[in-house]
Amino acid sequence: MNFKYFISLFVFLFLFSTAVSADSNLTTRMKARLPDVLVAKDSGFIGEDVNGMLVVRKKTTDKVEILVADENKDRNTIFLLLAKKTGGDSDDVAKKFAKGIASKAKKGHWFKNSSGNWVTK
Repeated sequence: MNFKYFISLFVFLFLFSTAVSADSNLTTRMKARLPDVLVAKDSGFIGEDVNGMLVVRKKTTDKVEILVADENKDRNTIFLLLAKKTGGDSDDVAKKFAKGIASKAKKGHWFKNSSGNWVTK
């Protein structure tokens, strides 16, 4: 695992966690899940969508499917909390999150572009 990438994502999640500190269980779950998310990304089984959600790219295990569902549920909650706190729109928060993740991503991770095509960084 790329240490710089891990630290970047951790810092990114920390910034989001401070904004939504009301739900510490949420951020704790996401931080605990991050190493497994990175392994699944490294393997190419999952990727990031422009809407801030993880997407299963190819046939994988039930464990990875559950991982994606759990992560997306928590991400959606964060987007809603941040939108409420800032008076913004949760879709805009999700898009900013997606851009942040994409900018910090390591080479070889998969992303859907605005046309819906998979690309690697």
